[in-house]
Amino acid sequence: MLHSGVFIGIDHGGSTTTSLVFDPEVGKISSHSVPMPKRMPQVGWVEHDPDDFFETSLISANRALEKARLSWADVQGIGFANQGETSMAWSQVTGKSMGPALSWEDKRSNNICVQLGARGIDRLVRERTGILLDPYFSASKFRWLIDNIPGVARARDKGCLRVGGTETYVIHKLTGGEVHATDPGTASRTALFNLRKVVWDEDLLQAFGLTIDQLPAVRPSCGDFGIAHHNSFDGASVPITADAVDAHAALFAQSCIDATSVKATYGTGAFIEINTGRAHVDPDGKLPVFIAWELDGQVDYTVEGGVFSVGSAVDWAVRSGLLPSAEASSELAESVPDSAGVMMVPSFTGLSAPYWVPGARATLTGLGLDTERGHIARALLDGIAFQCADIVQALDEKMGGTVREIRADGGPTKNRYLMQRQADLLGMPVSVSLEPDMTALGAAYLSAIGAGQLGLNDVHSMVREVTHYEPSIGADERESLWTAWRDSVTEVCARANR
Repeated sequence: MLHSGVFIGIDHGGSTTTSLVFDPEVGKISSHSVPMPKRMPQVGWVEHDPDDFFETSLISANRALEKARLSWADVQGIGFANQGETSMAWSQVTGKSMGPALSWEDKRSNNICVQLGARGIDRLVRERTGILLDPYFSASKFRWLIDNIPGVARARDKGCLRVGGTETYVIHKLTGGEVHATDPGTASRTALFNLRKVVWDEDLLQAFGLTIDQLPAVRPSCGDFGIAHHNSFDGASVPITADAVDAHAALFAQSCIDATSVKATYGTGAFIEINTGRAHVDPDGKLPVFIAWELDGQVDYTVEGGVFSVGSAVDWAVRSGLLPSAEASSELAESVPDSAGVMMVPSFTGLSAPYWVPGARATLTGLGLDTERGHIARALLDGIAFQCADIVQALDEKMGGTVREIRADGGPTKNRYLMQRQADLLGMPVSVSLEPDMTALGAAYLSAIGAGQLGLNDVHSMVREVTHYEPSIGADERESLWTAWRDSVTEVCARANR
């Protein structure tokens, strides 16, 4: 089949990098995922090699093109869905990275946040950015790299330090260092970006000891991010036409255009958000307010909550021998009628919204000699579902009770028990996308818009195949489950604050 031109969406996930080939006339043609290595050298530390983002982007894209029997000469544009808060540093002169890429899961900069909070910087962050002073966000990670990696401090002193996220580094590499850029949505997740003025905030840069030349230029989410070159392109030059945070790319692909639907992307973590349109809601200290994207000279805003341990919590249970495999967890959970009093709060890397307790540790309680693997599987999946439901309820309350549906995507949505439990705990339907690479698809959509080959209405009119889950328990049972969950979370928070 001949194609007039295709687009590649590249998704930097927490455990894989996925590339998807999209034809505006045909739809998705192919996709390919490769593992994204990560390290956990200490408790609370999660990191990557920055160059792995570059290498996995190229490997996955080349293999996706091979599957489609296409070449880089057929590609009209590249769109990135980046990891949001994952942060790294490199030299503008050498182009080489310095130190690790600190994952969004990483907590090593907590002391920096505590010290800045004692100076009142937390109030400034909330006022200017709509988010909290927390090690989750990029600003304290940038500061940690400067303070702890000698090469980063030397590059700062020489005036050639560059910092940014996963896609900013890959764009730098693909354009031969010509482009140092990101989009407003990614910038809004740094704790350095003024939410109302849509610019880097000078006061916050000063508070974190950063300068504006170190940070990427902010460009519209769909548009010009330079021309990519690489020896694997066989001489082709490919425009980079879109950039968005992975969660925002999925929100876009799910066509969540108003406050009646919540998008929930399940992966290593879960990122749950609602599109509030051109008007942002006032931050309340519980749910971060971000820019979703900038299109046609206008920004859309989103309110989001993240659950840090979803796929990673299941992986832990498998590594620990509590479960035989991730795939078996659903069947095991369904093999027992209830959890028999076993409860799990899977806060392996802290509790995020709406609690914001970064020091929280996961708990597994209520074990007895009669405890079976099915009880543990059920407690684990229930804990994940409760954390996600906590955020949906907080979003619904924030929006005045407008939410009617959850639109879910990502690998863990294949878990039937988890998705059914999500519907049961919320008392509302959950629609699960049958497209396994929704985030990469969103990046490809945005890339096609950036190249002028698609419009917003084209994307919103596309048919999305889904599986529906309807609530199957009554209000009394639901309330009893919620009471037990709230008691468990209260104990976890109390322990973390002792």
